[in-house]
Amino acid sequence: MSKELPLKGVKIVDLSTFAAAPGAARMLADWGADVVKVESLNGDAWRFYGTLGSTPATEEENPCWEIQNANKRSLAVDLKSTKGKAILYKLLTEADVFITNLRMKALRKLKLTYEELAGLYPRLVWAHISGYGVKGPDAERPGFDVAAYWARSGMMTDLCQPGDPPLTQAYAFGDNSTGSILCAGICAALYKQQRTGQGEKVSISLLGNAIWSAGLMVASTQERYGDEFPKSRLFPSSPLCAMYKCKDGEWLLLCIIEYERYYSAFCKVVGREDLIDDERYNTLRAVKNYSQEFVQLLDRIFATKNRDEWCEKLLAVDIVCDKILHFSEVAKDEQAWANDYLYHFAYRNGEQAILPNTPIQFKAERGFAGGAPLLGEHTREILFELGYTADEVEDFLKQEIVSIR
Repeated sequence: MSKELPLKGVKIVDLSTFAAAPGAARMLADWGADVVKVESLNGDAWRFYGTLGSTPATEEENPCWEIQNANKRSLAVDLKSTKGKAILYKLLTEADVFITNLRMKALRKLKLTYEELAGLYPRLVWAHISGYGVKGPDAERPGFDVAAYWARSGMMTDLCQPGDPPLTQAYAFGDNSTGSILCAGICAALYKQQRTGQGEKVSISLLGNAIWSAGLMVASTQERYGDEFPKSRLFPSSPLCAMYKCKDGEWLLLCIIEYERYYSAFCKVVGREDLIDDERYNTLRAVKNYSQEFVQLLDRIFATKNRDEWCEKLLAVDIVCDKILHFSEVAKDEQAWANDYLYHFAYRNGEQAILPNTPIQFKAERGFAGGAPLLGEHTREILFELGYTADEVEDFLKQEIVSIR
């Protein structure tokens, strides 16, 4: 099997912080790209905050940092200095892609906007993630995924039960989704670069991706269609596409999209053949008038057997269902391990943890992800690659233009 990954030879400069854009760069690194993470002398804040104290954030053990920044090299440089900025420009001379999530006012100050860099490096792919988009009244607002992705899109209030407080957000959920889509845009731009020799501007926002992700709900709740959220569990869009608590207290997700096609088979599986010809329930159009009573009937049925027994019976007739897990259970999922969606990672202190792999797989073996870099771990190496002499590097250190680990 070939060991050459698709992006081998592609050089990427990653000037970004926190989760979304760094996650995109990490994914590209997993696909074979040489990614240089450019950090301030103090480092990306994500190194220190991660999940706000839920996991360690030290040099010895830092799972949040590993997930977003594995397989990269770190260059620590002061971009506020003239010499530091010159180092970045020299790095961009050899780069294929520049990824950033700095706000436009910061990019203008550093002279790193698309317009400025396209004039200097016409083949460069310039990729940008913002919170709310680069136009409009909120273009310069700071934004994390909990605000721009979860709160602004309606997901936080409308994916919970009516009357409940807004949904508690998942760490970096919108970030990783947005970063993944940015990767697709970057690869499209790289294809153009290969064909024409010209670069491209690629941009996405957390808000834009959230609206796309919630697109079916955004469309269906327009006045002309009249769909309503949040939805009670007793009034789902379909009682056969809903959650049910089983005898053992565990929850099962039933997911029958083609209602009429599978209705009879479902009734047989649950031992209620008498419902097959019941005109209150046997079509999706009809059951909407009896949703609550049918859900309550199914509640009583599913309470008679344990979750795994129900899953086995339903899957035997090709009905889609699954057990509803907790995050803490995912690391024990045999299916995830069989497909290399998880891996054992050894920290610098010798301790081990289970971490997620980026999900795209190629014929080429990716092996296990390399560790994320320490701050400035590769500064000297990168400067030498750029043609700086040992004396020049020492001068940079003395002037606090770079830091080296």
